[in-house]
Amino acid sequence: MTDPIRRLVAGGALALAMVGAGAQDPFPSRTIRLVVPFPAGGASTDGLARAFAQELGHALKATVIVDNKPGGGTTVGAMAVKMLPADGHTLLFQSDGLYNARLTQPDLGYDAADFEVIAPLAQSNYVLVVPAERGWHKLADLRGQTRELDFGTLGIGVSSYAILSARLATQLGVKHRMVPYKGGVEAVTAVMKGEIDGYFATVGLTQTVKDNPKLRLLAHTGARDGRALLPGVPSFESLGFEGMVFHTYYGLAIRSGTPAPVKDRLLRAVSGVLQSEAMTTARQRLHLEPHAGPVEAYRQDIARNFKVYEAAVAAQRR
Repeated sequence: MTDPIRRLVAGGALALAMVGAGAQDPFPSRTIRLVVPFPAGGASTDGLARAFAQELGHALKATVIVDNKPGGGTTVGAMAVKMLPADGHTLLFQSDGLYNARLTQPDLGYDAADFEVIAPLAQSNYVLVVPAERGWHKLADLRGQTRELDFGTLGIGVSSYAILSARLATQLGVKHRMVPYKGGVEAVTAVMKGEIDGYFATVGLTQTVKDNPKLRLLAHTGARDGRALLPGVPSFESLGFEGMVFHTYYGLAIRSGTPAPVKDRLLRAVSGVLQSEAMTTARQRLHLEPHAGPVEAYRQDIARNFKVYEAAVAAQRR
């Protein structure tokens, strides 16, 4: 486990160990902001964040607002949280970008150790969507393309989109390049317009556009025997593609150094929210899966994902 992730995991463990420590000022004492490092309207990220914020507000008897701060592969949102006090009134919607951005942007103004991941919210796999106008009905139709294929990505540098696109291009025997977008809706729109050749959209986003005649859904990154969130769409694994089983994870992070009593209050409230019928319904509506395991297992999963990103960056530098 690399140092940034080790510190992230250790910081989260310390947060749990300190639960119940002495009392300070009542919390919350003002509006809580949940910073989402993606644009408003994202089917998975924004929808999940808003459902969670509403239920957290009920649990804490406080106002919880969603503050969308997209850009920089989630680094803009992370920096916004870091710049504010570690008092529990500013939370971060955590995704892969929180810990992998430094791999390609070492001069970032924050480190993974600046945050503590305290809860898993959901997980999702991806679906490769391509323009219908290309005439591609199955993955095999992409083999042997003589021109460079353009795939959408969020932000810059290493990302799940870049990793999956590179693995797919290698196995298809084609060349590719990445085109950055601020959010998934923008990238899918580019696919519909034929501006790019493909994008790995989350299942939740794909569900909102799956019947659009301008798109084709070719395969998903879930396991061969996984739950069929998109009936009729095969998994890459079932089609014989290697290394294409991949999930992205969404969680909740707070600033390191948040007082123990505040973390205690948050942890108790968040635990109740995650087990609520409202959040179960929200995940189903957004076509997201709950993370199967406690927060310790969640941290292990994001640490494993980090190793994948780390290896991808190392390969790029060779």
